[in-house]
Amino acid sequence: MSVFQKPDPRNTTKMIATLGILTAACVVISLYLTIHTEILKITFTFIPIIIAARLYGPVGAGLVAGMADMIEMIVHPVGAWFPPITLTGIAVGVFLGFLFKNKWDFKRILIAAVVSELIVSFFITPIWLNILYHTPYTALLMARIPQIIIMTIVKIAILPPMFKIMDRVPLFDLKKKKEN
Repeated sequence: MSVFQKPDPRNTTKMIATLGILTAACVVISLYLTIHTEILKITFTFIPIIIAARLYGPVGAGLVAGMADMIEMIVHPVGAWFPPITLTGIAVGVFLGFLFKNKWDFKRILIAAVVSELIVSFFITPIWLNILYHTPYTALLMARIPQIIIMTIVKIAILPPMFKIMDRVPLFDLKKKKEN
């Protein structure tokens, strides 16, 4: 199924349910498996987003990332909700959807880690935090260096075995999906 192709009505219910479960998983991971301080956020919420990217491409991953961010702010607000941060998360989900929809390899994992951590978490998110909290931009950059290093290593370490497991699960068999 192409990104812009109309989904099969027989699979729409399954898709909505799966995206809802992945969104809920993001929220639960954010609430219970995240180290969160005022300037650092070490989290594994990227895992359900990657699964959505693998199953449903850019649209699915963007929906999971955006909905999870909004639900997290309702259930457990940490600071003020700022729409540009949510839009940035959606953009990362869409990017990951394009990157991992059809295949994965170590080069794509490196690209995903660099874009999501170095470009988004290190440069773009501090811009939004600077606007929101009036904290000096350079101070935000310096404070985020440990987070960027840790999360880049975590993503590079977790994603290859995760993709290998997904390749063995029939739900993720992309060749079979293309034939149907």
